[in-house]
Amino acid sequence: MGFNLNFSFGNNAPQTIERDLSGNFFYEVLNQNANLSKFNNDKEKLNVVLSNPAALKVFALNCDLFSLGKINTLTETDFLYSQRKKPNFKQNWTQFLWDYMFFMQLGTAYLWTPNNQLNETSPIQWLNPANIEFDTNIVDKLNSLILSKITYSDIIKGTIKYNIGNTSRVIPISEITPFYDLTNSVSDNHFKGVSRLDALYKIISNSENALNAKNINLEFSQKFVATAKNDSLESVNMTDVEKRNIEGVVRSSKSVHAIKKPIEIKRFVDDIARLKLDECFYNDYFMIGSMYGIPKDILESNLKGSTYENQEKATNRHVEYVLKPKGQLLTDTFEEKFNYSELFMSWEHLAFNQVFEKERQEVIKLKLDNKILADQNNINLDEL
Repeated sequence: MGFNLNFSFGNNAPQTIERDLSGNFFYEVLNQNANLSKFNNDKEKLNVVLSNPAALKVFALNCDLFSLGKINTLTETDFLYSQRKKPNFKQNWTQFLWDYMFFMQLGTAYLWTPNNQLNETSPIQWLNPANIEFDTNIVDKLNSLILSKITYSDIIKGTIKYNIGNTSRVIPISEITPFYDLTNSVSDNHFKGVSRLDALYKIISNSENALNAKNINLEFSQKFVATAKNDSLESVNMTDVEKRNIEGVVRSSKSVHAIKKPIEIKRFVDDIARLKLDECFYNDYFMIGSMYGIPKDILESNLKGSTYENQEKATNRHVEYVLKPKGQLLTDTFEEKFNYSELFMSWEHLAFNQVFEKERQEVIKLKLDNKILADQNNINLDEL
């Protein structure tokens, strides 16, 4: 007896094909994207962050904390609010700062200042990098060495296309200021910074696979296989009538069933906990958070909670070493572009600073107590 097997896999040819004793075929396909190590464009990065719980939780944590900061001067708190009540017609300053950190974590945040001014008649806003389209000629210029002011002036005369839905707008490069999370010196386009997400490509991909695996296993955990035990070797294959009888018994609402042969019932997925799929999510969450400089105490407290003091100290370190430098990038640009001076971002008004204020007051009290004791005993503290 002859037969012909025709497998249609398109471009995904199977690497191995196996057949078990029952005649079932199993094949393994090597995905043509398996060798990719980074995302193709900003749209892919945006979509993966918005659809991956671990990545989005890390992004939102940094954005939430950063947006609570205020941009001050030495003499005025929340200075930008006095210059313009809202940065644009659709956002307040808190949302503006949130967007800055969000797009920064994608790799590059693009600030659009149409009039290169900040006042009640000049709105400013962030551009979604996924909607920006660079002309090939502009990219070639941006990828070249800029050795003179004339060359730079020629480059900023160029434009980019900003696409929103079915409409697009041409925006002069001179009105756009990029902020880089890491650096722009290793990119083919000096107007675009490299992204940490590329280094996290496999971790995020594995996180997606773990979520898919859990979804599939949960689906199969609701399904059962019922088999009739047969100690005799006379009849190996089950007839259609026997299959229907067993399925009828299993699905019946009766409490007692009279059957000729014992039936064994098993779940398709017997113990989903043994797969430890939730642990995969936690591990990916901590690895992504670590890449974005978030201390473990903060990551843990955001999931399970931690002691108040440890969490507050970790938050202070995180603000000091991770968020403040990003805030400095922003205020330095505002000083240069809008002719301001001595701007800085501050989170001192937030509750986590109370832990350090308490410690500072305790140190002051200890010094005063020592001074009183020294005076009472005629001791010069400077000589100790």
